[in-house]
Amino acid sequence: MKRTALALVLGLAGMSVYAQSSVKVNLVLHHVQNLTIHPDQSEVTLAYHTAEDYRNGVELVQKGHLTVFSTSAYEVKVRLTNQEFVKIGTPDAEHVSIPPIKVKATAPSGGFSEELRPAFLTPYNETIISSGGPAFEGLFDVTYQGPGGDELVKYAEKNNTVAFTNDILYSIETK
Repeated sequence: MKRTALALVLGLAGMSVYAQSSVKVNLVLHHVQNLTIHPDQSEVTLAYHTAEDYRNGVELVQKGHLTVFSTSAYEVKVRLTNQEFVKIGTPDAEHVSIPPIKVKATAPSGGFSEELRPAFLTPYNETIISSGGPAFEGLFDVTYQGPGGDELVKYAEKNNTVAFTNDILYSIETK
């Protein structure tokens, strides 16, 4: 009787091994690219306060300005949305050609294999970051350099602060 019960238990245990099923797991990987501008840095102001500013130009570094995610090689490009700057606060929206502003990306943490190139802001796409591979969390500082010399003096007004604006467009493209 003990042998029969033992044989029955072992027989049932053996049957449960044959009652298994399988599931196929598929991974579907889509190409993803994302470029984010730091939300607190959506406006950049280059202010000229002194004679030295006019002579040498001004510079503003935006820490952690751009964040890149890409599953493949990529390029980050920059351009002005308009050929000319618009004078703020005038009813007739005066348009002027401002000397080019220079932008330069740097990788603060280092170790990146990207090629980083400075570029002047124009209405045409200029590559400032070029990578031969993917980036999971590429963080970049961006330096904006306003021009120096006498080119801006002609736009200054007597006893008045004047401001000009334009929009900068960053884009990410597959390389």
